[in-house]
Amino acid sequence: MAVVALVPAAGLGTRFHDAGPKALVRLAGRPFLVHALERLAASGRVDRAVVAVTPDQARAFEKALRGFSAIPWALADGGVTRRESVAAAFAAAAPGDDDLVCVHDAARPLVDPEEVAAVIQAAEEHGAAVAACSMTDTVKRVQGGRVVATVPRGDLVAAATPQVIRAGLFRKGLDRPEPGETTDDVQLLEGLGVPVAVVLTSRWNVKITYPEDLAWAEAWLARSKR
Repeated sequence: MAVVALVPAAGLGTRFHDAGPKALVRLAGRPFLVHALERLAASGRVDRAVVAVTPDQARAFEKALRGFSAIPWALADGGVTRRESVAAAFAAAAPGDDDLVCVHDAARPLVDPEEVAAVIQAAEEHGAAVAACSMTDTVKRVQGGRVVATVPRGDLVAAATPQVIRAGLFRKGLDRPEPGETTDDVQLLEGLGVPVAVVLTSRWNVKITYPEDLAWAEAWLARSKR
C-alpha cells in the first residue's frame, strides 16, 4: 500500500491582492507549497506527491520546487474548481484501489507531521479520515443579515486537511454526479454511507487566506525557532 499526497495548488492569491498562485506566496522566504510538502514528507508516511497547478504557471511551480527532494513529486494541470484540481491530481497519480490518497491544501503550510501520520493511520483503519478542530466560537445561522438561530456546537467540528481516503473509495466519490459545490474531499463520500474518522488536531494547521493570517504564521515560525 502506497500513500500519495494530492495537493491542490491552482488557486490564485486574490485576497492577498496578488494575481499569482497562492501556493507560491512566500512564508519565511519560501513558498507555502514547499513548507507543506516538507511537512508531509516529515510525517514519514507519504511516498510521493502530485501537485495540481494552473497550467500557465507550471514553469513558476517547477522553479519553486527545483531542488526539492524530500519526496518524489510531479505536477498536473489543475482545474477551475477544487474538485477538478483534485480529480486531475488523482488521475495523474493513478493509485491502486488499496492505496491511500492524502489530500492537503498548499495553503496549510504549518501542518504538524505527527498529525499527518495520525490521519493516515486512521484512514488505514477506517477507509477515510479527516483532520479537524473542535468549534470554540458560538455559531449563528444568519438570513438576510439577521441572526435566526444559534447552532449547538457540541457535535460540530471545523474540517481541515489532510483528508486521507482509500483510493478505491475516492474513485467512487469522484464518479458520483456533482452534488453541488464541494469544498472538501470527504464530502464526496457522505452520500456513499462511508464512515469518515475524525482526527482532532491542533490549531496551528491554519489555512492562510488573508494577509493577517500570513503575518500570524510568520510570527509563529519565528517564535518556534527560538
